[in-house]
Amino acid sequence: YNGSPANLTELTLTQVSTTNTGVTLDPATGAVNVAANTPAGTYTVVYQVEDKLNPGQTKQASVTVTVNAPVMNANADTGTANGFTGGVAVPNVLTNDTYNGVSPASLANVTLTQVSTTNAGLSLDPATGAVNVAPNTPAGTYTLVYQIEDKLNPGQTKQGTVTISVGIPAIAATDDAAAINGISGGTAIANVLANDTYNGAAATLTNLNITQVSTSNPGVTLEVATGKINVAAGTPEGTYTLVYEIQDKLNPTNTDRATVTLTVTAAPMVAVDDNGTVNGFIGGVAVQNVLTNDLFNNAPANTAGVEIKLISTQASIQLDVTTGAVTVPAATPAGNYVLVYSITDKINTNEVRQANVLVTVTAPEMVANPDNGAINGVTGGVAI
Repeated sequence: YNGSPANLTELTLTQVSTTNTGVTLDPATGAVNVAANTPAGTYTVVYQVEDKLNPGQTKQASVTVTVNAPVMNANADTGTANGFTGGVAVPNVLTNDTYNGVSPASLANVTLTQVSTTNAGLSLDPATGAVNVAPNTPAGTYTLVYQIEDKLNPGQTKQGTVTISVGIPAIAATDDAAAINGISGGTAIANVLANDTYNGAAATLTNLNITQVSTSNPGVTLEVATGKINVAAGTPEGTYTLVYEIQDKLNPTNTDRATVTLTVTAAPMVAVDDNGTVNGFIGGVAVQNVLTNDLFNNAPANTAGVEIKLISTQASIQLDVTTGAVTVPAATPAGNYVLVYSITDKINTNEVRQANVLVTVTAPEMVANPDNGAINGVTGGVAI
């Protein structure tokens, strides 16, 4: 003004126009101010100076203002999750991101979107910034790419990568033991999974496959549809082992093995002494069947389960090993005779029991009755 720096003492300052209402002239100070949250861009403010001494004498000029966008940074994140239960792997991806030099960035300033993921079980919640892992996600290392976009300046974006390690559920197969009667057979263990665990809880066939790896006796088998350990009827006594494997259905390489030890017992067997009486003159059957009062597997014994053997006998007393009958030959002198027999478990031949048969042979009954006769005494002869 008049060849010297202008000042508000000589001049009146007014704003003529602006290309953005957030960019304004303060006529009291001459400052050009930019309002907070003004989008990035280049704006102009036209102002006028008017000579206070000579009102109406004016000049105009333009102010060019370059408004810069806030600096944003989307930084990489890492997280872990249990693949079986799933859950939140990263609570908020914005926690380590910055907006306009301030950390953390917030959803007040940026919009979150999911760009891509290497597994559909991983997802970004744009309302919270959480990265979630769906239940039953297979174990592995996966990545999710997200984008932050400046709400003030749409189109200004940054991308970040989240790396998630999805863990394998822990499984444990625990050894089992049981005992069972080998003659009857049946289910020795209702379910081998009963003492096994999956992800810290009771294992079930919902989550696991079971397979039989080996058995030391073909009569001892695993029923894979139920987890039962079955023993075939007629399995010899002994101690047998069966190895089984549990396999994670979600992660097929995740396996564990356990051993089932089965004690197969022989059938209870009892041989009971017998008694019989027969007439020694005519002979005959003294005992119809020595097995009648014997027991095999808690039921009456029979030749299907046991074998009868003659151990010793007296006075030709005979034992029919096919029927169990004890017979006395005709013309056997009266007296008490002992026959010893044994029964042997046909499946477990080392299981033997003995019993005695006491045979009472009676003498023939004799009766002497009075007789009468007549004869001529002179001539004599046979009276009877």
